[in-house]
Amino acid sequence: MREITLEDLNAAARSGGAGSLAVRIELEPAAGPDGIVAPAKYVDPHGNATYVYEKRYVGEPEARKVVLIDSSTSFKNRVEETITEAQRTGEGLLATMPRVTVEYGDNAEKKVFYDSQLPHRGFDGHIRVGSHNGEPMSKIQEYADARNSTLGNLLPMFEFSPETVLFGGWDSTRSKNQLRIPSVLTGEMYGVLAEQNDDPVVHRAGARVDPVGARVQVSKKADREKIVADSIDLSENTKEKFVKEGKGSAIVLGAIPPKASKDVLDGVSVRRIVSSRVLSFTMLRTFHFGKGAEGDAAIRTLIAAALLRAMAGYDENPVVRANCALTETGKPSVVLNKRYGEKEEIEPLTVQATEKLLEEAYKQAQEKAGIVWNGQEFLVQGNPVVLDNTSAEDEE
Repeated sequence: MREITLEDLNAAARSGGAGSLAVRIELEPAAGPDGIVAPAKYVDPHGNATYVYEKRYVGEPEARKVVLIDSSTSFKNRVEETITEAQRTGEGLLATMPRVTVEYGDNAEKKVFYDSQLPHRGFDGHIRVGSHNGEPMSKIQEYADARNSTLGNLLPMFEFSPETVLFGGWDSTRSKNQLRIPSVLTGEMYGVLAEQNDDPVVHRAGARVDPVGARVQVSKKADREKIVADSIDLSENTKEKFVKEGKGSAIVLGAIPPKASKDVLDGVSVRRIVSSRVLSFTMLRTFHFGKGAEGDAAIRTLIAAALLRAMAGYDENPVVRANCALTETGKPSVVLNKRYGEKEEIEPLTVQATEKLLEEAYKQAQEKAGIVWNGQEFLVQGNPVVLDNTSAEDEE
């Protein structure tokens, strides 16, 4: 087998080229086949935590019951972390990609967020309600040009926030002309359940030991109020609960005994885990940048190369979530899906190979489309009203 090349991406960036690149990785719990893994939790219509179960054909004659371990949205967020880390460390070509940065506060209290971290990327509310060089964003022409981009010419957004074009975005709060940039990269992870008939969920809870005392109950209200007043940054709900009841458990004092409960989801047992990803060249070919056939194709190739580099970076450190440590059972399968059912298997993607590919794609995009990446940062001052009214507690 061979490695993917710039010629492969160039061909795929033009009509008639390959339709997609598909990556498939087989995994198992790091503890071994008998280990328990924690799938993604969702909330059902009744407000209860649950897992997502489906039936799929997974190479067996009959459909099998599976559980969703990681969704496509979560997968893209994890791949984006490769770009965030590159921009933090300054390592590799991804670090030179232009970005939007939102800053809240100053000096020791400063908080910095990149568009690779914000939930709506270049369309994010933290950008929209902020300011740039003392002016509200509504008066910034560069920002207006980016939001006025269309799929017929995405260049203003690509120059403002390449992240948004790479991973997709939706200008959902706009009253009209809402731009939707579809994601060209999708991925998910599911596990084939070991138990196909009965409830597969493991119900149990952990314990907490407090060596100072197993139970803390503060009887005097004055003492409760003083503890709250002297504590650092307690949430309002926590304060109210502790002052009202005096139970130490409200502020993490005292032990919690283990207790099995049908309401506690601790994981599932799976016989097999599959992580699949698809980079859609057919979707990418719907993107235009006003640079003519050659220039547009060069930018598409750059986008594909950047996504492959980010994905390879994630696969070097594939964190999913707590209690979901996984290990590969073999080499990934990487397939280039061409026309008329032709498929070509290529070598697994590595950081070294995809970094080289990205460098070649960037040089080409420079020459043919005038793209310049030198770490340009569009700095947004976060609106202090937002920071002053944030809370760690979820909206109800």
